[in-house]
Amino acid sequence: MQAMVLQSLILCRDPGTLRVSRRALDDLGIAVEVATTAESALERLDRNKFDAIIVDCDDVAGGAEVLAGVQQSPSNKRAIVIAVINGATNMRAAFEMGAHFALDKPVTLERAVRSLRAAHGFMITEQRRYFRHAVEAKAYLTFGVVKQLLCQVTNISDGGMAVVLSEQISPSWAVEVRFGLPGIPETLEVKGEFAWSDGKGNAGIRFIYISSESKKALGKWLAERIEDVEARGTGKGSGRHSLAI
Repeated sequence: MQAMVLQSLILCRDPGTLRVSRRALDDLGIAVEVATTAESALERLDRNKFDAIIVDCDDVAGGAEVLAGVQQSPSNKRAIVIAVINGATNMRAAFEMGAHFALDKPVTLERAVRSLRAAHGFMITEQRRYFRHAVEAKAYLTFGVVKQLLCQVTNISDGGMAVVLSEQISPSWAVEVRFGLPGIPETLEVKGEFAWSDGKGNAGIRFIYISSESKKALGKWLAERIEDVEARGTGKGSGRHSLAI
């Protein structure tokens, strides 16, 4: 059993800023990953979705580029971003690069917590939207010259699904999906694009358009699963879910 835990990434090498950031995130129950180089941070942004991202812009080489690059990450462009600045980058520049908050060094615990608390409700709302639930379901995919390819759905959210299929695909390919979910009698239809593929048959589909009827049915199904997950987080109920895409 796993609760819906908010996730964060810190790009920083300064011990004082790291200590304060960790404490502020811990106080709000937000899990922390730390990267000490821009390259490592960009790799993590490519692989994972984060709810909050703290970037030391001025004292980590490439930090400013990572801050701007968050907006180019499909999974993280709606994350709450806090820029830590130390003279080279001003607040206006930080906001123009996508930061929601800018903190001057030395960063105090009070200011860090205040910024995170201001965005906490938004982070929870976004997580609920993208939280992926494990499911065993069938889907039919149409893309390129392939028509109605049967595949297995392994998890799903309001914004996309993960599938297992035999055909080789490339990210950004358009795809039409017909699928069913346990407890929903009707077939759901969406249009999307392949977001990723691991070359081993696993792929992710990002939803681009979903009909109003399908959206309503999927939303109701997901809401029931989220309620179950949150109940299990307080010791009630049981079931499976996944954060993986």
